[in-house]
Amino acid sequence: MTGFGLGKGIFPYEYITSFNVLNETKVPPQSAFDSKLRGTSITGDDYERVKFVWEYYDMKSIKDLLIWYNNLDVVPFIKAIKAQRELFKRFDLDMFADGVSLPGLSEKVMYQTCFTNLQYPDKKPANVFQFPANRLGGYKSQDAKAKREFSMTLEHLNTLLQKQKYLCGLCYCQLTADTASADRINNNLGHIDGNILISCVKCNTASKDMSLGGFRYKTLLEFNSDRLVYSIDKEEKDIYAKMKSNIAGGPSIIFNRYAKRNETKIRGGKICKKIIGYDANALYLWALGNEMPCGRLTTIDAYPGIISDIVNDKIFGFLECDIRTPPHLKEYFSEMTPIFKNTLIVCSDENIIGQHMFEYNEARKQSRAKPDLNR
Repeated sequence: MTGFGLGKGIFPYEYITSFNVLNETKVPPQSAFDSKLRGTSITGDDYERVKFVWEYYDMKSIKDLLIWYNNLDVVPFIKAIKAQRELFKRFDLDMFADGVSLPGLSEKVMYQTCFTNLQYPDKKPANVFQFPANRLGGYKSQDAKAKREFSMTLEHLNTLLQKQKYLCGLCYCQLTADTASADRINNNLGHIDGNILISCVKCNTASKDMSLGGFRYKTLLEFNSDRLVYSIDKEEKDIYAKMKSNIAGGPSIIFNRYAKRNETKIRGGKICKKIIGYDANALYLWALGNEMPCGRLTTIDAYPGIISDIVNDKIFGFLECDIRTPPHLKEYFSEMTPIFKNTLIVCSDENIIGQHMFEYNEARKQSRAKPDLNR
């Protein structure tokens, strides 16, 4: 049964010429699984598997076969997600709630395992004061403009100040009448009693749409920045900025996708003999399988022979260099350059965006292309 239920399913793609075909109540013939596009046919064993699955799952129509086929694509992914979720539970982390990405979760694991004795700000109570009554008008205007409910009272704000010992509820700095602000806990709701946390103006502005727990953790790390030896701190800001500016991402290229073998012409009128699509999978995993930088970032000046040392694995790091395309190779790399960089382009210049996109923009009477693209 394992061989029939798991693994990649089999489905007659080209046999489905309309939605009505999905309502057919018999197993499609073996020829239905042939692919003219790929020039392939399924084996007798594969067809026996289809018939077995049809009978075993008591399928009534080809639609049931489609559901089975789609589920086989999803089940392995779900199993992998569950296994990965269990991995992070070892660190008391829920990967669906405690981070929006694997790097974010990894950061929390790093701080758990490397810095278990984080220092907290001194929570010495501040001087007593009353929340400024003239601030309520501004909050009321904000909610009215955003069409949110407003029912916040001065009594509630002063009670919160007293409970919080006149400290910011996020960074725990001492508040004054000039720095205190009413921060909404749930940003989807207005300034109403029960949805307010008293914070300093700085935190209120900086937290934006972050969760309170997430922002508190962020401020805690900032408070301990002198102890987090592998963080990007002020000493390394120039290196960080340089690395970030050189992350180009994927190329923004618009292809005219339609092509037909022995008919479409390319490269100055030559007939296209074959059409091949390439896709690179698991590039991050490949990179992680190689040597990766670690420790503090440091810089060294270039010296004669540095390229030779890199090639011979005598030093390891990132080399900043200037690269140019020789004139005789510009035509060769005109469609796909070997190296990309971030730059601003003029979206109205046909020489830059190409004839296809230029004509598209002209037809729309307005350019919808974004000016900041990877090229």
